[in-house]
Amino acid sequence: MKRAILLLMHQGKSYTEEVAAAAAGLGLALVAVSSRPERPEVLEATRRHLADCVVTEEPELHPGDVDKAVRELADRGYRVEAALATFEGYRLLMAELNERLGARDSAAPALRLCLDKYELRRHLFAEGLSEVRVHRLTPGTTPELDPRARWFVKPVRGAASFAAFILQSVDDLADLPAIQEQMRADRQMRAIFMDRYDFLAEEYVEGPEFSFETFVLDGQVHHLCVHEKARVERLERTTLEGMSVSPPASLGPELVLEGADFVTRCLAALAGHGLSAGAFHIEVKYWESKKRWEIIEINPRMGGSLIDASVRTVTGLSFFDLWPEGLLLADGERDAFHDRLTRASQLEALRTGAPTRATVFLSKYGEKGRTVDAIRFDPPTRAPRILRVHVAQGTELEVSDRAICLMDALWDVAADDLEAETAFLDRHATEHFHVRYR
Repeated sequence: MKRAILLLMHQGKSYTEEVAAAAAGLGLALVAVSSRPERPEVLEATRRHLADCVVTEEPELHPGDVDKAVRELADRGYRVEAALATFEGYRLLMAELNERLGARDSAAPALRLCLDKYELRRHLFAEGLSEVRVHRLTPGTTPELDPRARWFVKPVRGAASFAAFILQSVDDLADLPAIQEQMRADRQMRAIFMDRYDFLAEEYVEGPEFSFETFVLDGQVHHLCVHEKARVERLERTTLEGMSVSPPASLGPELVLEGADFVTRCLAALAGHGLSAGAFHIEVKYWESKKRWEIIEINPRMGGSLIDASVRTVTGLSFFDLWPEGLLLADGERDAFHDRLTRASQLEALRTGAPTRATVFLSKYGEKGRTVDAIRFDPPTRAPRILRVHVAQGTELEVSDRAICLMDALWDVAADDLEAETAFLDRHATEHFHVRYR
């Protein structure tokens, strides 16, 4: 039997090439179970990175699909030792299988709590770790929201800023049933909602926003890297994260380290539910009027877009390598693993005053329901080191109130000139990115 890692793939792709390289580095085969893709050619392009693959008939994976795939792959000569899901909608399936396999992962109850933004807020509030008021929104009922505060609406479970917006008037809540229909109809993203289409309204935290890229093993927390969301655009029914910079430019190291310690305390408050291992992309804000940090989301997965490419640039480590390795780490290897993460951590460099590398990456988004006629990004100078264009001529963009990313680009920059670099690259990308619709 060949030792293998099982990748839970969504519609034929889930960072397959990167995970395959990580599995090969561990001397393991990468096998997969995938939900059915809309276009067969998507899966064909992915298969070359896999030792074997089982494909279901449905566009989403279900628990029975995973168990059946493990049995089928065993019949084909593969002993699955751990599961990996980079797609958030399959994170609980990953944890449940890893528990049966004995791989190092957080327990499903802890991850379920993280994924439920309403219950997570209530838990942190009860633990004295949040001052944000929250209300679950009930269809047909007008919530009693304090008019002196600003309120932010978002799905209880969600991703890609789907229907995440500042509430201008309670009358805007009349749009929620139509947005819920979008959520049910969004073939690509529907699995992330896990059959939950309810919403919450929480007090809006006014201040800069950051994401901590964090790895946990045996309950020990390593903040590898922190990004500041340097450009955020608020549309009528969604929020677009246009640019991220690492390390943060608007706050000094002392406040950033205070934020890291706060996030560690919040994760510790979830340890009793079984949060002990895995990759986390944790969104936090510094509430300027209250001089305190607040959790926005604890996402039990690595960050999307070019987050991992930025982490690799800054720290030399990649979550695509760390996560599979952590799942199967032997007891005798744990100390060396923890030491490696501590040495690489950007937060440790900020703590000691050591030099740190820096990155700026940006995203460009499309207009829902439009068809792309042409798209290009061809700056005559300062070309990005990494450029990913996600659509081509003829692509029909979803009719969906979420961030529909057209392009990501990353630059290495000087850590001591972040504000100037951020301003320049923002102008630079705006001038040279072109999209035309039919």
